[in-house]
Amino acid sequence: MANTKWTDEHKNRVTELGKQGLSSRKIAQRLFDEFGENFSRRTVSQYLSTGSTNGRVRAKPNQKSDTKVKDVKRGTEIVINKDGSTTSSTTMQMTSEQAKDPEFVLRAHGFNPDDWDIVSARNNFWQQNSVENGLLDLYQSKITVKPKVDNDIKRAVKVLTRDIKPIKVKQVIKPEREHNLVIPITDMHWGVTQLVDVQDKLVELIDVIKKGYRTISIEMIGDMLHSDKINTTETVKSTILKDVEMPRAVDEAMQFLQAVVVASLENANTVMIKSVGGNHDFDLAYMFMLWVKERFQQAQVDVNNKYRTAYLLGHVLISIQHGDVNKRNPGQTLASEQRHLWGIASTTEIHVGHLHFEKTEDKQGVVIRQFSTPKKTDEWEEMNGFVGANKLMYALEYNDDRLKVEHFI
Repeated sequence: MANTKWTDEHKNRVTELGKQGLSSRKIAQRLFDEFGENFSRRTVSQYLSTGSTNGRVRAKPNQKSDTKVKDVKRGTEIVINKDGSTTSSTTMQMTSEQAKDPEFVLRAHGFNPDDWDIVSARNNFWQQNSVENGLLDLYQSKITVKPKVDNDIKRAVKVLTRDIKPIKVKQVIKPEREHNLVIPITDMHWGVTQLVDVQDKLVELIDVIKKGYRTISIEMIGDMLHSDKINTTETVKSTILKDVEMPRAVDEAMQFLQAVVVASLENANTVMIKSVGGNHDFDLAYMFMLWVKERFQQAQVDVNNKYRTAYLLGHVLISIQHGDVNKRNPGQTLASEQRHLWGIASTTEIHVGHLHFEKTEDKQGVVIRQFSTPKKTDEWEEMNGFVGANKLMYALEYNDDRLKVEHFI
């Protein structure tokens, strides 16, 4: 099989793209897009650094070449797996060096290295006699790939940060306000839940807010969004869910929260927004809270990637956590992690969600409030018999040292 050196056209294009600041990986992809040639990133990098290469490119039609991905009775099998990965199997001609280059192998299977990561790869070497070309080195190549996570994050950022303009609300400070209000928002599962499903509850909640308070604390207790991704529907641990329209889910979550926050800013001396992620939306919830912090700069917004957080409301210590972890003795954990706040507080509470039904218990003086969800019952819950729980939202009024009024909405 004849060996053909790079053409001047290829070399000039590599030099031009290199001067533009593109990495060798990006250049290899551009060459593949423009010339239909699958260059090794290492060969491109070598040419950029030394001005010479031992790599090979496809020859003219009447020549032979050993660098193109040549199909020999090629058939490609594509399998889409339940976990969101894709498995591709095919037979191809390549060198042993190319078989070790993940980007080369990805392109050979038809995947853009900018968009996909290899989860596993197996390239089995064998040889076949060819009447035209003699003995050919072939590979039976099988790879499993998944979409790059950072692309999902970029898409999420684009949705969450578009047109962020801080809202300015006219606040009226009234020193005579004595009570504080806590609004726990948990397990909304926007995507399954739609704005039309909770409009009546939103109106009733705003009516409570309009009574006026010293401080309003809005607690985001996880699983606000049904999916942790935008273009696929799956949890943070990659559990596949029935598809929902996530761009719409994010938009409606924004509309709902904006109505709550604006009403709170208009009717409270101070507004705090506390947050933790859930087992469905831990990463995307963090991104969402970045939008919240930029949008509502008059509020005290806590952005974190923790499983639990705590704060004082007067002399009431409140910890929020989604409820899927730290189940054994959350009160002892709170006492250990928040020693200073624990010593100041006269009342201690832990606010959780996750299980979608209401439960309140007193464990040695620590009141654990598990809140229900207004989310409508989905097919998975019906199938498993998780039905019958009250579909509620809540608003809790406190004086300086304990709960006084509980609103069921």
